[in-house]
Amino acid sequence: MTQNIDSLLRAYYTNLSEKYKQIADYILKTEHFNQSLTIQEFAADCGVSTATISRFAKMLTFANFQALKMALLAKQATPTDNPLFHEISNNDDYLTMADKIFASNTNALKATRSLLTEAQLRQAVDYINQAKRLSLFGLGASGIVAQDGYHKFLRTAIPTFYSQDYHLQLMQATQLTEQDCALIISHSGQNKDALEIARILKERHVPLIVITSFGNSTLAKLGDVTLLSISEETNYRAEALHALIAQISIVDSLFMMVAVNNGPQTEQSFKAIRTEIDRTRQK
Repeated sequence: MTQNIDSLLRAYYTNLSEKYKQIADYILKTEHFNQSLTIQEFAADCGVSTATISRFAKMLTFANFQALKMALLAKQATPTDNPLFHEISNNDDYLTMADKIFASNTNALKATRSLLTEAQLRQAVDYINQAKRLSLFGLGASGIVAQDGYHKFLRTAIPTFYSQDYHLQLMQATQLTEQDCALIISHSGQNKDALEIARILKERHVPLIVITSFGNSTLAKLGDVTLLSISEETNYRAEALHALIAQISIVDSLFMMVAVNNGPQTEQSFKAIRTEIDRTRQK
């Protein structure tokens, strides 16, 4: 499946150079591309060199211009959805507000799904499956995603760790080795505390899975696997809280993939947990 080029560009846009923004702006405003489009023609349309186009394609993780071109051509084959995020007005009744929130979250999930690739997911699952320990890291709103992931991965046979306290997270990071795996969540990918944790993990050669909304953020570049959640923001959600649902869905997907890969062990772990929980319930 070809990645959704518009969603991908929005995930990278904030930290692009001026030349790259020039190319991105041209792509975002253009609805149709010619099937016979050459790199020379595209460069001329964007007002940049062919070398810049090639570097731009590779920065977006496309192998070459032809792969980028396939994504451009897919734009006209994909029906345009409703506006991705719907502004809420004081004049809206409560059901209309709820409809806009649900529509925004649904579109965020679709856009995030379009950024995932089979290779990324397979590598992330391999890192987790091979790990002696899995540690999750996240601060603030991202901590909610990390804690939710911790709650889920406790159901697997993989020893899983998470702490809400930042200093404990630092200590947790220093205990990991190349035989473990770390999953770190940060919406911006620029949070200094999250970057400090990532620095420790990289120094210790810990396989690092990153979930962030900005594809060329500092944290995204540090990940051995980087999974992108949608990053658009609106006036009424300045902190892009909609990204939480997309990030939780990515973690859910990783959990289910790992669980399916380790069926018998996961089933045994589920049964043991269920037995102990049932004992705490009044008859």
